Amino acid sequence: MQRTLSTPDFQAIFDAAPGNYLLLDPELTIVGVNQCYLSATMTRREEIVGRGLFQVFPDNPEDPNADGVRNLRASLQRVLTGKRPDRMPVQKYDIQRPEREGGGFEERYWSPLNTPVLGEDGEVRYIIHWVEDVTEFVRLKRQMLEQNLRQEEIDTRAANLEAEVYLRGEAIEAHRQLAETVRHYQFLADVVPELIWTADSSGAADYFNGRWFEFTRLQRERLLRDGWQQLLHPEDRARSLELWTEALRTGQKYQVQHRLRSHDGTYRWLLTTALPYRDAEGRVLKWFGSSTDIHDKVMADERLQQAQRLQAVGQLAGGVAHEVNNMMTIVIGSGDFALQGLGSDHPQRPEVEEMVKAANRAAEVTRQLLAYSRQQVFRVTVLNLNEVVLDLTPALNRLIGSDRQLAVRHAPGDVWVRADRSQLEQVLINLVANARDATPTDGLVSIETGIVDLDREQLRKHHSEEIPPGPFVRLAVRDNGVGMTPEIAARVFEPFFTTKPPGQGTGLGLSMVYGIVKQSGGIAEVLSKPGEGTVFALYLPAVSEEVEAEPLVASNVRGTGQQILVVEDDPQVRAVARRALQSAGYAVYEAITGLAAINFMAVHPREIDLVVSDVVMPGMNGRELADQLQGTHPDLPILFVSGYPGAEIERRGLCVEGAAFIPKPFAPDALIRAVNEALTRKLSSPRLS
Repeated sequence: MQRTLSTPDFQAIFDAAPGNYLLLDPELTIVGVNQCYLSATMTRREEIVGRGLFQVFPDNPEDPNADGVRNLRASLQRVLTGKRPDRMPVQKYDIQRPEREGGGFEERYWSPLNTPVLGEDGEVRYIIHWVEDVTEFVRLKRQMLEQNLRQEEIDTRAANLEAEVYLRGEAIEAHRQLAETVRHYQFLADVVPELIWTADSSGAADYFNGRWFEFTRLQRERLLRDGWQQLLHPEDRARSLELWTEALRTGQKYQVQHRLRSHDGTYRWLLTTALPYRDAEGRVLKWFGSSTDIHDKVMADERLQQAQRLQAVGQLAGGVAHEVNNMMTIVIGSGDFALQGLGSDHPQRPEVEEMVKAANRAAEVTRQLLAYSRQQVFRVTVLNLNEVVLDLTPALNRLIGSDRQLAVRHAPGDVWVRADRSQLEQVLINLVANARDATPTDGLVSIETGIVDLDREQLRKHHSEEIPPGPFVRLAVRDNGVGMTPEIAARVFEPFFTTKPPGQGTGLGLSMVYGIVKQSGGIAEVLSKPGEGTVFALYLPAVSEEVEAEPLVASNVRGTGQQILVVEDDPQVRAVARRALQSAGYAVYEAITGLAAINFMAVHPREIDLVVSDVVMPGMNGRELADQLQGTHPDLPILFVSGYPGAEIERRGLCVEGAAFIPKPFAPDALIRAVNEALTRKLSSPRLS
């Protein structure tokens, strides 16, 4: 089993080192001291750390020959200038006794070594001051000389001195290795991509690696203790600090996702984790933490959640379409029939007209929902987007009004897309109307077209991996208005979401834009910041060449006695269809199910000129009815009708694109025109999938 190495506690190592160590900054201020040094100098940590070296250890004022301060200062200056260790000869440097020990100065002799600690820039960051107390040796040597000890004893003492010198050399080497180890771990912490930090047991931050400076451009001193908290996003600060306080109280792992301000003023999402480092008794000595940049993943997850939310709402929208469309067919049809029986001056005619208008508005809301849910039935052709924008520009100028400006910037050359022209025009109208509402008087709204290449990575960021990479036509509507916060921008495509006051918007305009673009195989995105305006950018797959449009066949709006079989399970819709077709000169027969239609055709094999059939019916559906009629009546045209959205129809087996089709709700005149066109074109069979 592989053993996991924990990060060394350098403060504990420093305190336990078998020698007298003092850590100085370049201004010769004491910033660290180990326990041996405190004992040797009869001082306390809180009394000397943070003070100047010579303020704590002055020369003995009673010794006129004292030169310890001068000699030590000269050695330290050589270290700062030469950036190399400096060994000093034995120095007489008396130590002041604390008042509790009687005060005054005590004669001491020291053997010092001063070693620089260099930063990444090659400059001296700290000086390690190591000393060995040789007072006893000096006193013994003096006593030996004074008492003229025997030569043997002198030789013995000399041997001991040689051993002591050897041990001192070993201590110097251990000191060098310790300094190199510190430098090694500091380098390691600086090269990892995470933001590494440590804190003492109370939670005060005391170390930040080099990545913090790259991320924040702030010096280490501004981050120490609680200085780093100024970088937390205001919305994340309270929770992050609350969890940190709880971790300090319980000694448990700290982990939180939060945003941190980078040097350019933007906020990025980080995952911060910290673990406590404990002694043998379980006491927390230190906290070791890291902060990992997870911004791209968080943004990708938010886009995925938004796409899933939009998809779920779209499915709900498609589910209600059938019933609403059936009801609106009845209301619109009955309203039209009522208007036919009322004179232009009839007192009830305005009320009926308002009823029909309201029904048409309700039908439009349903169509917008279907467009959002990407289940609208499109009539797709190949279009030059520049021409679409150019043709619509006069209407858009009137839309934004004379108190705002409209600028149009076309891509050079033609840019071809495959789309439904009327739907594309509706997209432009909605985007320009929103831009108008977002800009003040004299605001600027611009429309831009162009060609861009999107690769797989760009498509993946939009969760559109199913779309092949390649050239796309970009349609952008830009305004210099108030802009949006990220929270609002993330919801603009949701149906019924609006920031406008009640009564000034349904919240379906941008959701319809989203659905139309998605159903056209494209991508919709919004870029906005408060006070900096908004850009809605749409990307549609580019088509390389123009496809000749299919000519429209002129139709007569009156029948000449042709016999029509209407297959519809809803009796009220069936009644509207029968009355409309009869009023147009057609003979109408009815069947309430697909099986009833098959039986009717068996009895009247050559009498029916056209079948008008609902797609989704109980029992035999429109697909199955068409299959059977193709076998027995291969030349019989069929016109399909449905209140279900296109995606649901295709799921049930009918490819609407190649069949004669009219969606519900429809007005009586629309049904008459669709029947006339189907009879004229003689569509012998629908194209089934």
